[in-house]
Amino acid sequence: MEPANEETVQCFFFSLAQGSNSLLWEELCEKINDTIKDLSKEYIWQRDEFQVFIPISDSKDTNIPFHLCSITCFGDNIEDEWFIVHLVLEISKLYPNLIIHIKDNDGDFLLIEAADNLQTWVNPSNTDNRVFIYRGHIHLIPPKVAPLQPKLELKAAIKIIEESSELTQVSCAIEQAILDRIGKYPEKLLENIHRTAVQIPSHIAALLILKPSLIAPITNAYSNSDVIDAKCCKDIDFSNCVNVEVTFTKFLYAMLLHSKFINSIKHYEFINDKKSILGAKITCGYQIIMNKASTDLFNSKAYNKFLSNLKQNGYFQNNIEGSIGYNNLLRKAKEYFSIVECPISSHVSDSISQLMSSSDYLRIKDSIKDICVEPGYIGDTEDWLNIHPEQLNDLLLKRYGKITTLKNNDVISSTTLTTELSSFLKQTSDYEGIESHCNEIIEDSIEFEPDQFVSCIEKMLNVLSTGDDENTESEESDQDYDNFQYHDNGCDKELRAKLQTNQTENPQENNTILSNIIQSIKEEKSIGPTSNLLRSFGVHKSELLDSDDD
Repeated sequence: MEPANEETVQCFFFSLAQGSNSLLWEELCEKINDTIKDLSKEYIWQRDEFQVFIPISDSKDTNIPFHLCSITCFGDNIEDEWFIVHLVLEISKLYPNLIIHIKDNDGDFLLIEAADNLQTWVNPSNTDNRVFIYRGHIHLIPPKVAPLQPKLELKAAIKIIEESSELTQVSCAIEQAILDRIGKYPEKLLENIHRTAVQIPSHIAALLILKPSLIAPITNAYSNSDVIDAKCCKDIDFSNCVNVEVTFTKFLYAMLLHSKFINSIKHYEFINDKKSILGAKITCGYQIIMNKASTDLFNSKAYNKFLSNLKQNGYFQNNIEGSIGYNNLLRKAKEYFSIVECPISSHVSDSISQLMSSSDYLRIKDSIKDICVEPGYIGDTEDWLNIHPEQLNDLLLKRYGKITTLKNNDVISSTTLTTELSSFLKQTSDYEGIESHCNEIIEDSIEFEPDQFVSCIEKMLNVLSTGDDENTESEESDQDYDNFQYHDNGCDKELRAKLQTNQTENPQENNTILSNIIQSIKEEKSIGPTSNLLRSFGVHKSELLDSDDD
């Protein structure tokens, strides 16, 4: 059962070709889950495994066609969410009749990722039932295909995608932004993996060798433990420990490594190196899970409450308890509970109990000493744990910064820098940051008021002919602040002279500005406001400093 405050991603699989034949949908559901297992067999999920199921009951809303769905809680590791998007895209290629809608707690997160490339009409309030995945591509139903008002109904949207997919497929730029965020799988699987040696009891080692993904719930159980959980870890016996290699995701490894150690462990004084410390944490996490285990998954408080809610909502359709109809509905309810509603600790403990009763587990446990690593083996390098501030800044700029204005082949000169700085200072900003497109908007939409223009020209001619601007000033004093004003006084003469000077290139002044910028960068050491400002239009610190500079 997912905590209310955790992030979830939901998928809905529609198909007009399947109709409402429940047998066809059950067969399709099984095939899709087999596909998911094949594509994710080496993936370690942070919390829930991604799998598809048939909704427990038909919706009373006749506008929602029969469908499959999934609800996956991905916890703190957002990479799980994007791996699910990868899986859904692959599924849509293998099953071309499927039209898939995917969303999370923030809504249509695919559009959020591609926000820089979206058309102006798109906003969170008008994209309901308009974003789908179909045959390996992202689709967005535009207003020219279906007006924004009234709200587009789901059945109508699915029919549009199926019949007019050439009009709804998004641009290459939008789709590429989403694909770039997903990354390349299966290569990316290796990038997110960290292997290390740990010292753990032999029975836990056998379990992790048989099913490496168990490291996720064990790590989560330890990292989220409380005082009550810590009590069950006091008397753990570490006498039968072995050194084995355990596979983590980098997220899980960092999570376990930086979790506070439970000092109440009985044999705490013997835990003095990284292998034994990590091993003790894993052992505690395992103990916490098994301490919450229920002897019978379908005899727990959570299941009884779930079953009671079904009965109150009329799920069993007046079937007599024990009848064929009742038992069929009960079977579906149990399948749904074990996939969706079951507490994660109960689900994991039940899975562990099944593994321990298997012949593979007994075989691995008996030969565990042959699988142990050498005493001097440490594991993968941990350099990735240390990120330099400048690396972090570059990462944030790449992910969230604006598009650079300088290209790779552009020559960085004093004139180039001062021009870009002037352009930057002319831009406007609000709470969302710099409006990088404001100049384009101004150039494309100039408002021209003929009467005001003629009035301004008459005033200018009057000043030039009389050489006296006193009357002009008095006449204009009552004008609106935005009206054109012309004051031929000493300040204006100085300003005009300055503008004329700036219209011609001034190499000496530009070189002075460049020298000041370089000096500011030196004083900032790693990162600072000057470096950040230069990055906003594509100039990096290393491009301005010589090799002899600090």
